[in-house]
Amino acid sequence: MADVTRKYSGKYSGILEVDGKFVLVKGYERKIPVLYGLDYTTHDIPNYHLTPSENYQACLSFFKSLKLLDYPLHALICDDNVNIYEAARYFYPKAVIQLCQNHYKENIRRTLDLTLNQQYIPFMQSIEDLFSFKRSPDDFNHRAKNILNQYRGDQILMSILIDIAKRESLLCGWREGEHIPTTTNLIECFNSHIEGRLKTIKGFESFKHADLWFNGYFLRRRTKKFTDCEGKFKCLNGFTGLEKSKNPDVDLPTYFT
Repeated sequence: MADVTRKYSGKYSGILEVDGKFVLVKGYERKIPVLYGLDYTTHDIPNYHLTPSENYQACLSFFKSLKLLDYPLHALICDDNVNIYEAARYFYPKAVIQLCQNHYKENIRRTLDLTLNQQYIPFMQSIEDLFSFKRSPDDFNHRAKNILNQYRGDQILMSILIDIAKRESLLCGWREGEHIPTTTNLIECFNSHIEGRLKTIKGFESFKHADLWFNGYFLRRRTKKFTDCEGKFKCLNGFTGLEKSKNPDVDLPTYFT
């Protein structure tokens, strides 16, 4: 994977969605993650990293590999995993961090347990509205203040609103550049495809076996033509991720096209 990126790729947007998919590998008590990144504009996958855990050191290794590949990370979109975005900052201190708003809202729903606490449904609807689209800082803060005034007497809801205020720069990192998405929806689609493929596999016999499988899987994804892209990505149909990220000064071998 890395050798292919190093030799052929160089035309990346620098907007990267990163996530981990957990898989069962013999010899490990729990499922272990494969971390990978998806370039937003090209849909190409510059690299991946299979690791025993999703800790800070593992994330450092992943972003170090991207740095060595000269990946121009400008903005990172990920779920609320401090290990991922702090590791990114270590190698890319100027990178914009955008936490996935969908994951963040889901964590709030889980905290409130709306099934048992239906009195919190109107509050949750207000939070949904707050993050419903890319609001200007003034509009965002005005609406957040109105929610705060409405629920000032509830300590649980106050703590959620205080957290939103403290982490506004992470939740609204999209303000720092063009085309930065607010969710990891794109890589979640790729995760669904991985999950579908893994259903036919009970698990891997060894770490080496799993690593070899993922290396082949991601290479195949990079060299398979897109057919179902919609909206602003419809222009990718008929091309592969590797073709879109290819350095204009090099030619891809025929077996990659």
